Amino acid sequence: MSERSILVVDDFMPDGGAVRAAGLAAPFVDWPGPDGEVYRRVCLTEIPGLQDRVEVAMGRSVAMHGMGFRLNFAGELPNAAIHSDMGWGTHALVLFLCEGEGGTAFWRHRASGAHRIEPGDVDLFEQIRGDWDDESKWDREELVPVKFNRALIYESALFHSRYPFAAFGDGYADGRLIAVAFFS
Repeated sequence: MSERSILVVDDFMPDGGAVRAAGLAAPFVDWPGPDGEVYRRVCLTEIPGLQDRVEVAMGRSVAMHGMGFRLNFAGELPNAAIHSDMGWGTHALVLFLCEGEGGTAFWRHRASGAHRIEPGDVDLFEQIRGDWDDESKWDREELVPVKFNRALIYESALFHSRYPFAAFGDGYADGRLIAVAFFS
């Protein structure tokens, strides 16, 4: 893992095609998150073998807090472009189950210099609260490109986003399909 604890593993699942097929067959809903936001096309479900692969990559047992699939189409924007997954465990995973443009970006907030936010850091939260969707307030420090069956494991406190912010594809066959997991 790097200074920011970002791990990239290609060919993450032994049968990425089967995981993609499961994702495409998933019963997606518009999910009302605990933050009051509604997240488009989410399926919270266990993904067979995913926890085992995370444990291999991490070199230790993990406590899984949740996993599932997310599917987005061209032009759809995220709820908060740049954000942190703090509060969802110590680490997050994005598994690309598609090919497409961009990837996952990691950011540093210009005014504060912060590249992460810890639970309970109310002062930092208040400082950056209005900046989530304003790219001019951030410096992109790293971009991990989309590649089918590539997993990205990172500390959940890190500021990140999909990039570009708008998704791609016209439907299930070519949309931005990912598996996500949150764990400690």
